[in-house]
Amino acid sequence: MLFNNALALTLLLSGAAAFNVAPKNNPMLSDVNKNIAGMVAAGVISAAALLPGAAMAADSLVVGTPLETKLSNFGEASYPVFNSIKDVSPIADSFLGLVNTKVKAADASEVAKTAVDGLLAIPDSSVLEYRGVLRQVVYSGVKPDTCVTLGGSGSTLQKFANSDAVKSVDSAKFDALKKKFTPANTAVPTAKNGDICLPGSAAASSKLWVAQAELTLSMPKDEASALVASIAKAGKQATRPAIATLVPAAEGVFTKNPEALKMVLAGKDVEPNVIATVKAALSK
Repeated sequence: MLFNNALALTLLLSGAAAFNVAPKNNPMLSDVNKNIAGMVAAGVISAAALLPGAAMAADSLVVGTPLETKLSNFGEASYPVFNSIKDVSPIADSFLGLVNTKVKAADASEVAKTAVDGLLAIPDSSVLEYRGVLRQVVYSGVKPDTCVTLGGSGSTLQKFANSDAVKSVDSAKFDALKKKFTPANTAVPTAKNGDICLPGSAAASSKLWVAQAELTLSMPKDEASALVASIAKAGKQATRPAIATLVPAAEGVFTKNPEALKMVLAGKDVEPNVIATVKAALSK
């Protein structure tokens, strides 16, 4: 599960800037589409990583920093929007179609392979710490049979698992990845149809976003740099007109909720800190 989530997020972030395509006569939706597609849509599809490609220093790059505060704010602002989503799969369908038609197969495969290598390189201690936060804070009291789920997330993850890029990865590495992240994945409750449960409160959602960043910021620098490079190469192949085709799907999934604009503003606020943190981590 974790790799599919991370792949969805990394590829979406690689082309986020091109979502600045405004629907006619609706400037608010222009901002919503641009920022949701860049910071939020991927986060909804994933529940595992915010910053794929970051490397971690000896001390935390998140806790006790402005990034922690802004991630927490984003988690709180996005909570009611995520809870209102009935089906996230249209974004996945549009995105996979874009990858299949606009990104060279070899380059998409390289993203998948470097993502797996990066996730495997995350220290086991970080995975166990993440599991603790999920069990004790994020999903405390959340039950699979009564939770609010992210509609369509189960089928979406399966679509990514069945994509050519993901299937190009050595099966032995996938087995190792599954084993490595079983402690964390089993801490995330899922409904019978495979859809993942959402956190039980806005405060829990805030903790999730911080914990996600902490986890992925523990990726060692060498693996992180390789992942960033592969994402950059693949992302350059998606032109602005091509990425614009994702706007209707993002609009349909996210902008029906009146809280979407608050989430957009929180995304704008956190984005510079995300970029600065990644740059600082990879330059050390």
